[in-house]
Amino acid sequence: MSSSRIQFYGGPLMVLVPAVIFLIVAVYLFIFQKAFDMTGLAMGGFLGVIIGSFLAKNSVDYWNGAIAGIATPLTGILVCILVLAGIFSSMMKTGGIASGFVWLGSQTGITGALFCTFTFIATAIIATATGTSIGTIFAAVPVFFAAGVQLGGDPAMLAGAILSGAIFGDNLAPVSDVTVISASTQTYQNGETAEVGGVVVSRSPYALLAGALAIPFYMLFGGGGTINTVLMENASANGLVMLIPVIILVAVAIYSKNIFLALITGIISGILLGLFTGRLGLEQILAVNDGHLVGILYDGVNSMSGTIMLCLSLFAVIGLLEKSGAIAAMTNKLLQGDKKLSPRRAEVILATGSFVCSTVFAGVTSAALILFGPIGDKIGKSAGLHPFRRSHIMSAMANSIPVILPFSAFVFVVMIAVKNQTAGDMITPFTLLTSAFYPWALFIVFSGSIITGWGRRFEGKDRSALKTLDIVMPTEEEAEKANGQ
Repeated sequence: MSSSRIQFYGGPLMVLVPAVIFLIVAVYLFIFQKAFDMTGLAMGGFLGVIIGSFLAKNSVDYWNGAIAGIATPLTGILVCILVLAGIFSSMMKTGGIASGFVWLGSQTGITGALFCTFTFIATAIIATATGTSIGTIFAAVPVFFAAGVQLGGDPAMLAGAILSGAIFGDNLAPVSDVTVISASTQTYQNGETAEVGGVVVSRSPYALLAGALAIPFYMLFGGGGTINTVLMENASANGLVMLIPVIILVAVAIYSKNIFLALITGIISGILLGLFTGRLGLEQILAVNDGHLVGILYDGVNSMSGTIMLCLSLFAVIGLLEKSGAIAAMTNKLLQGDKKLSPRRAEVILATGSFVCSTVFAGVTSAALILFGPIGDKIGKSAGLHPFRRSHIMSAMANSIPVILPFSAFVFVVMIAVKNQTAGDMITPFTLLTSAFYPWALFIVFSGSIITGWGRRFEGKDRSALKTLDIVMPTEEEAEKANGQ
C-alpha cells in the first residue's frame, strides 16, 4: 500500500505524538498503577495512533502509513513466531520444569549462598526454556524465594538472582519475544531477515560469559544457612524431563534454520513426552470448563495476544515514522559527516540507541527494540556488520542496566511477586539495582566487546560471518526486494 509523505499541523515533530502518548500510558500503568499489562500497553499504542490522526493534514495518507507499518512481512513473521512461542511457553510451565530444579536442589543439600547461586542458574534455564521473563519471575519467586530465605539465603540476593535469571532467558531464549524481535528486525544485504536459530547459537558465548561473571557474586554475597525440608513440597524429579523438548527445539532450529519447524517440533515432542511421563494430562492440552476454553493451546495463544497487539500498535507507529521521513532523517543525522561509518562507531550507536530506548520505555525491551530495530538495521548494515552482531548488541544493551533501574517494569514485577513472601518487605527497587548482577555483567561484556572488537563479524557471501570487512552489494533484484519491504 503506497502513500504520500505524511505532513502534520504544527510541524514534522508532531509525528512523535503517538510515541509520546504510548510512553505516557506506559509510565502511568507501570509506575503509578503498577499494572503490568501488555494489552494495556497495546491500548496506549493504538490510542496514540488515533490521537495522532487528528494532527495529520491528510487523514488518508496518515492511515495508509500506519497500515503500511502493520502490513510488513516482518509483522507476519513476528506474530506467527509469538503464537507458537506462547504455546511452547505454556506447555513448559504446565509441565512443571521448575519442580525438577527444586528436586535437584533439595537432593544436593545446597544452602545459603550456594542455593542463591543455584536459584540464578535454575531460573536462567527455566527462562531460556520458556522464553518468558515476567512469567519466569512469577513462577520462580514462590518456588525459590521463600525456600531460599529459610535456607539462609540473603533476600535481596535471592530476588536479584531470580531477576538476573529471567533476564538471561529474555536475552537468549529462542522463543523469547526479545530474541525474536532483535533477530527479525535485522536483515541481510538482500533484505531477508536474520535466522533466530543462528542468533541464539552465536549469542550463547556472550550470555554464558556474562552468567559466569555474575555467579561469583552470588557465591560471595548470597548468604549462609542450613537445609530445610520446605523444598520437598515443590520437588519432582521427573520435572527435569521437560528439558528434552528444549534441546529438541534448539537442535532443530540449528539444523534446519527454520524457527517455525523448530517450535512445532518442540511443542509436539513436549506434549507427547508430558503425556507419556504423566507431567501433562489430556485435559491440560485443551478443554472446555464452564463454557470457557482452557489448556496449553488456548492459554499459549491467549498469553501472547497482548504482546501481539502491542507489536501491531508499535509497527503502526513505525510506519508513521517511516512515511513521514522521520526515520530516514534520524538515520541520516546519526550518519552525518561519516559516509564510511566505522564498525566501532556503528556499534556504539547501536548500543546507545537500544540502551536509551529501553530506559525511556521503562525496561520494556520488546517495545524498545521494535522501535529502534529498523534504525539499527540501517546503521549496522551501512558499516557491513553481520545481522547477528547487530542483534546481539541491541538485545544485550536493552537487557542490561535499563531493566534494573528503579523505575523499570521488571523491578516492579519482582516487587509484586515477592510482596507476600517471607522477607519480601526487605526488597526495594534500589536493592535490586545492586543485587541483579547479570544485567551489569551483560553491559560489561558487550561494552568490552565493542571496545576491543571481540566477536565482531561482518556479512560475507551467502550470509557468512567474516572477521574482516567484506560488504556484499546486493543484486538489482535483491535491492528492489529489500526496498519493497
